[in-house]
Amino acid sequence: MWAIDGLANFLPYAGFPLLLFVPASILMRRRVLVAVAVVPFIAWLFVLATPQFFLTLAEDAPAGAPTLRVVTANVLMSNEDLDTLAAEVLAEAPDVVVFQELTQDINDFSPALAAAYPHRISTDTPWVTLASRFPLEDARVLAIEADDRGRDLLTAAMDVGGQRVTVIAVHLMPPLNAEAYRINGQQRALLEAESDRVEGPLVVLGDFNATTLSPTFAQLLIGTDLRIAAESRSIAPTYFAYGRLGVRIDHVLVRSLGIAGERVFSLTGSDHRGVAVDLSLTPDSSAVAAAR
Repeated sequence: MWAIDGLANFLPYAGFPLLLFVPASILMRRRVLVAVAVVPFIAWLFVLATPQFFLTLAEDAPAGAPTLRVVTANVLMSNEDLDTLAAEVLAEAPDVVVFQELTQDINDFSPALAAAYPHRISTDTPWVTLASRFPLEDARVLAIEADDRGRDLLTAAMDVGGQRVTVIAVHLMPPLNAEAYRINGQQRALLEAESDRVEGPLVVLGDFNATTLSPTFAQLLIGTDLRIAAESRSIAPTYFAYGRLGVRIDHVLVRSLGIAGERVFSLTGSDHRGVAVDLSLTPDSSAVAAAR
């Protein structure tokens, strides 16, 4: 399964060699070669399109509802420009920020960022940090069974417009081998269990190391009733493995929340881009919470 899931994540890249093979085979005027090239190319396009049929996006935000701006930012653990990156995050003016791959406390590289977000919780590495303008309630580290404490999840709740909103911060292990897939499975199981426990509006954000083509990512969305907080199904990429050819692996997922806006922005020194999303309480947030 780890190989299938890992390959599915980067399937968008698989078709680009076909883009060269198809015209080359046509120029050679050999029907067999054309068939060999065109059939896989059509299959590749079909697979790329399949998420469009089952992905569910967050609803548009109602006018006048209380809003919450969240940001997820994978800073890259070797980043030597964290002070510049901190300024870029501050420019987005989020209420809540989730950092991944931090190897130091925020105050060590940006006192301004630490002052703006005084309410924080981190994993032991710290690796993952959840920082907020609002006081955090019931802030906890959700520990996985594996020894890698940097892969633990974080959760906390806060008051937004008089209603409790729960945030879960993640940095899922990329499923590059059997052991990594096992740890990824622990993280997903813990996330599903915690999501099921939460009543009321929920935000899950971070680096999922998964595209919308990932079978396990699709299973996570279905199992938790979470929706992707994006303005359109043509989701902007956040990770670029090959030049300008990017994929979206950093996500903001929500339940019982609407979306008022979304923006992907640059993170100096990182191999990821940040995602900023404006969320709002929907009229039926309380009703959905009661139903659960």
